[in-house]
Amino acid sequence: MFKAIVLACAIANPADCIEFHDTRGPYDTRAACERRAMEMGRDVGEMTHGLMPKKWRCQALKKGMLS
Repeated sequence: MFKAIVLACAIANPADCIEFHDTRGPYDTRAACERRAMEMGRDVGEMTHGLMPKKWRCQALKKGMLS
């Protein structure tokens, strides 16, 4: 199981960043998680003023963890 996470940083100050954690997952496969991370990155860029998605990752969850 994987959880999608996107890091977005302020355009004016690239050191000022926020992590966005997916609320739809977890995902059974890394590929499904990667698709969701790309979707989240597009949404962050469109929905937030002054933030630009910089990085994403799919965090593997330990057995029994839901998020």
